[in-house]
Amino acid sequence: MIAPGAFGFRWVRSTSGVDFAVVFDRRSGVIHPGACDWLRSLVESGASPNTVRNYGLRVAGFLSWLPTQGLAWTQARSSAMVRWKNHLSVTPVQHGAGVATLRRPGTVGAWLVAVVEFYRWAALEGLVPKELVARLSEEQFVRPGPRGGERGRTRSIAAKELRVRTVEVPRAPAWLSEAADRRALLALSLRPRDRFLVELLYFAGLRVGEALSLFREDLHLLADNRPHGCQVKGPHVHVVRNRSANGARAKSLRVVPLPAELAFSYQEALRERIGRVGDDRGPNVFVALDGPTAGQALSYARVVDLFRRLSKLLGFKIRPHVLRHTRATIWLRGLEGEAVELDVVRVLLGHRSIASTLIYTHASEESLRAAVANPAVQFPGAGA
Repeated sequence: MIAPGAFGFRWVRSTSGVDFAVVFDRRSGVIHPGACDWLRSLVESGASPNTVRNYGLRVAGFLSWLPTQGLAWTQARSSAMVRWKNHLSVTPVQHGAGVATLRRPGTVGAWLVAVVEFYRWAALEGLVPKELVARLSEEQFVRPGPRGGERGRTRSIAAKELRVRTVEVPRAPAWLSEAADRRALLALSLRPRDRFLVELLYFAGLRVGEALSLFREDLHLLADNRPHGCQVKGPHVHVVRNRSANGARAKSLRVVPLPAELAFSYQEALRERIGRVGDDRGPNVFVALDGPTAGQALSYARVVDLFRRLSKLLGFKIRPHVLRHTRATIWLRGLEGEAVELDVVRVLLGHRSIASTLIYTHASEESLRAAVANPAVQFPGAGA
C-alpha cells in the first residue's frame, strides 16, 4: 500500500484569497517544493482545478512510495517507474467500507501519466537528468489522416515498459437512477446561489469547470434574446472559454438550452448576491458570498465543500459530475419526456466523439429483464 500519513495534497487559501495547490508531508507539514512548483505551472497553463487535484494526489502517492524503495524523488530512474506501475497494478484499493479492489488498467495509466508529466517538467527545470525523461517516453510517427495528422510529424508516448493494457469492459457511469433520489436533490433547502448551481449542473449537464467559468453575459434567459445581440431563441447558456480568475475553464464550446424555470432561480441568486456583496461588477455568474473572498469568483474547493454537505443531507454520496451523468441518461432514456437522439446528446454534452456519449447508453436491469420476458414465447411443457 501507499504509506499512509506520508505525502498528501490539499488546496490552501492565502490571505489574499487565492487558492494554491500544495503537496505536503503529513508528518511534518513541510511542503514539497518541486511538486508545488509543478502544480502552480499547471494552474498557470490553464489546467482545470479538478485536473490539478488529480495530478497532485497521484504525485503525492508516488512521493509517499519512493522511501519504501530507498530513493529520493530526484534519484528515481526508469526502473523505479516500472516498479511503481507494478505496485499500482497489484495493490488493492479500499473504497470506504466496501471490499478492496484492484485499480483498473485505465486508472493505472492515469497515475503513470501524472508522474511522467511531473518528471518531464522537472527535467526542463534542471531538477532531474533529461536522460530520465528520454527513457520514460519515446517518439512515435503520427499517421496522416482526417484528424489532422501530417506525414513526418511525431508525438511523445509512454515507453513500452510503462504502458498498461487498457482492454477492459467499460463500466456505466454513476448516476441518480432512483427517481426519489432525484426529487430529494431538487427539494433540498439551499441558499439561492447554491440552488442555481445545482439546477444548472442538473438540467444543462454542464461540467463543473464550465459552470464556474461562466460570465453573466453568457446567460441568455429571455424568450427573445435579441436585446443581448443573440439570435438564439429561448433561455440558453453559451459555454465559451473565458479567462476566469478562479482558473476554471470550458472544455468544449456550445450553446445549451435551459428550462425557463432557471431564469427565476437566477433572479433569486442575483438578489442574494446584491444583498451580500452589493451591486458588484464581477463578471462571473458564481462568486463567493462570505469571508475575505466575498465577491470573487467561486472556487472549485468551495463547490467540493458544497457537495460534501449535500451528500450528508441526502444520505448518499454525490459529486458534481454525477449530475452530468444523470442528465445524459435522462435525455437518452426519455425519463422526462421524449428520448433525445444520441448525436443530439453528444452536442449538448460537448463531446467531440460519439464514443464518449455511448457510455450513457448503459442498460438498466429492468430493460434487460423486459427484453427476455416475452409472454408470447411458449416453452415446451409449460402449463401442462
